[in-house]
Amino acid sequence: MNTSIQPLRTRMKYRAFFILLAVFFTADPFAGTVFFQPIDPPRKTQVMVHRGLMCAAPGNTLPAFQAAIEAGFEWVETDIRLTRDGRYVLLHNDTVDSTTDGSGKVEDMLLADLKKLDAGICFAPSFKGTRIPTLREALEFCKGKINLYLDCKGRINPETLVKDIRETGMESQVIVFDDPDVLKEVRRISGGSVPIMPSINDRLEVKYWMDNLSPQAVEVHAELLTPELVRGFHEVGVTVQAQTLGKRDCPEVWRRCFEMGVDWIQTDLGEEVLAEYVLYHTGANFPVKISSHRGANEFAPENTLAAYEKAAKLGVDFVEIDVHTTKDGEQVSIHDHTLERTTNGTGAVSDIRFEDLRKLSAGAWFGAPFADQKVPTVDEICELLNEFETKTGRAVELYVDCKAPNLEKLADILRKHRKLSGAVFYGHPDSLLLLRKYASGAKLMPPMGNPSDLELRASQVKPYALDTRWSILSQELISNAHKKNIRIFSDAMGDNETIERYRQAIHWGIDTIQTDYIPRVLRAIELERLY
Repeated sequence: MNTSIQPLRTRMKYRAFFILLAVFFTADPFAGTVFFQPIDPPRKTQVMVHRGLMCAAPGNTLPAFQAAIEAGFEWVETDIRLTRDGRYVLLHNDTVDSTTDGSGKVEDMLLADLKKLDAGICFAPSFKGTRIPTLREALEFCKGKINLYLDCKGRINPETLVKDIRETGMESQVIVFDDPDVLKEVRRISGGSVPIMPSINDRLEVKYWMDNLSPQAVEVHAELLTPELVRGFHEVGVTVQAQTLGKRDCPEVWRRCFEMGVDWIQTDLGEEVLAEYVLYHTGANFPVKISSHRGANEFAPENTLAAYEKAAKLGVDFVEIDVHTTKDGEQVSIHDHTLERTTNGTGAVSDIRFEDLRKLSAGAWFGAPFADQKVPTVDEICELLNEFETKTGRAVELYVDCKAPNLEKLADILRKHRKLSGAVFYGHPDSLLLLRKYASGAKLMPPMGNPSDLELRASQVKPYALDTRWSILSQELISNAHKKNIRIFSDAMGDNETIERYRQAIHWGIDTIQTDYIPRVLRAIELERLY
């Protein structure tokens, strides 16, 4: 060893040691909190859904939280209030009137009385019996699954709040939001173990907030954020949350947040933020096409314009429509041959006139926000998709499940709206071959339940694609189909709806995955492209 440089190395070691000591004793001990990561590997920008997934379940309830977990979000924002007997419950308004079958102020009611109320029936019959959760119930339910932003409403008892959080071991899975004075009490009582977050919209100064509160996170209205502000808080270990509710809840604002390196986005449109995140970070360079089964039926009632519009906003390539013919010949999209399951009507679709069909709700069964949704015509779906393409530049094509259509009328409608050439038609081979009488260039897609069917289907139908049972998918099958210039579509329904199975099919070269869970396929694409 060269002994001449040994003293220099020794001095450098001591210098590094004293620098570390200085950092340890002078840095804020509460900055740089490590929060639980529900999604691994974590995203650069995480999504915080407002009161849970409110399009799919009543807000501030455990079903809304469960829906948020299943959709792949990292955070749920929820509102907490004290009952008359000092228990925290989850409610936004100061009364129970608009969200339950009861009435009165939360602060005037005992927990036992609140627990008798139905917090689901106002949303949809399927949620009848849903109860108002206590904070402790919510903390226990979300532990190890998703994080909670606790928005303190009305009178507050910091001691009870801290007790609930600490006794459930949720310190790394919550952020408490309130006025600075309340947050200081939370911090004092918890010894800094419970993370806090103020709104800083009235004073956008890093030094001020670090000197006066030293929070673990800050909330800022998205339009007030700047790269310098985000960078300044990051330099002192503070997480930045962009509040994007209302008019600011849109792709342009979300993309700006991605560009600035915002950590969390609070939104009412979490599923759209996730889709925009993947589009932004991959440049829409997807290794597989996505077909939404009956539209985005996770977020809106199946086979409605709301479901098809949502699917388009989530970046899918195809929306699947099930075409039936009414008694008077209208081409409409509804899955079942009868009306009972997805409308408030009865009987067969083929036995009802279109005028009477339009009097029915096709969305009330799913949730009150969709009560005005009707069974749509194929005309309306084409118009919706064309308007979306005009606005965004992104084309979304039709995956037509030929349940009971009038093939000639169907072809004429799609031709009129310039959607015929991009559409793919699924059905029995005999029916599909008949379609060629009215649309010679139609892209046909018969089912394939066995690998041995490939030769038969290729010679019999000369298909554009084959709708292949997921259980028979393999790299060899897909390769053999591609050699014949035949694409492979497959429905990843039920147990196959997993990120691992999507990724395996992508590696095999599958062309299109049809799914009930669009965000899961997007996550698979994200992992394929970014990690």
